[in-house]
Amino acid sequence: MTLYIKKLNSGGLITNYFCTSRCRHCLYNSSPYWPKEYITDEIADKNLSIIKKLGVNTVHVGGGEPFLRIERLKSIVKLVKSYNIYLEYIETNSSWFKDFESTCKILEEFYSIGLRTLLVSISPFHNEYIPFCKVQGVIRAAQSVGIEIFPWKQEFISDILKLDPNTTHSLDEFKSIFGDRYLSYIESNYWIIPGGRALKTFRPFHNLMSLEELLENNRYGCYELENVSHFHVDLYGNYIPGLCAGLAIKVEDLSKPIDPKKYPIVSVLYDKGINGLYDFAQTYSFKPKKEGYWTKCELCNEIRSFLFNKKLGFLELAPSGYYKYNNK
Repeated sequence: MTLYIKKLNSGGLITNYFCTSRCRHCLYNSSPYWPKEYITDEIADKNLSIIKKLGVNTVHVGGGEPFLRIERLKSIVKLVKSYNIYLEYIETNSSWFKDFESTCKILEEFYSIGLRTLLVSISPFHNEYIPFCKVQGVIRAAQSVGIEIFPWKQEFISDILKLDPNTTHSLDEFKSIFGDRYLSYIESNYWIIPGGRALKTFRPFHNLMSLEELLENNRYGCYELENVSHFHVDLYGNYIPGLCAGLAIKVEDLSKPIDPKKYPIVSVLYDKGINGLYDFAQTYSFKPKKEGYWTKCELCNEIRSFLFNKKLGFLELAPSGYYKYNNK
């Protein structure tokens, strides 16, 4: 079978991968260690042009932290509007908050160019790096200028407010209050995708399967790669198939069958699944973990990291920072 992305629904633009935080659930391994690269108008224009032709009428903007380059972010918002695409929201972790007045001024400018909703990240993961008082400040400022707040997720507010909002707090502090299985509670109450740092963070709360058991239970292709209900395109002109972080298809290669010669890893995953990728990796002497895996995505991520580090030049193992900064 050949992957063929003919139509897209709602998705997002990733403006940057560098971030003030290094959240333990981050799908894209964003952190302060990434190069300080931000999407250019040229790449954003190409992304928007292609996804518009594939049926997209709404997008959101995220990162990394998009507000780390405010003037560039304004330019991207204006570009979205020029394509007559509705801007659903911009995501933010609120780390850029300095004071109420300056934040109101910034958000007034975004309101004037079309921003109507701000997704504000709220979780113990973010609170490890960002005092909750900054989050509260951004929320108050947004509301004062008429921007709606999409709190993701507000269920954690009561937990966070049991600690001092003026400083950061480690996950160990949350566990000391709510118990050792608090991370397991977070996983069941948050939209966690098994990729990036989440693979390591939530591993202790799952039963491990042997390699043989995992492969036997996943005999089919990874059809998640064709899911277009919530997609992302990034600052390097990459489309991330099925939100499988660390895999990339160039946006210009959408709307036509994906060439298995150009994208052998994506192609074998779609056609033969994790079994096919494992067999593919064996030709490069890949050795699996003896202790097993909690999900096929963990094995897939391990194989892709192995292939990236072999420096074999696979185009689809991108962006490179996903693999370079995964442990930083």
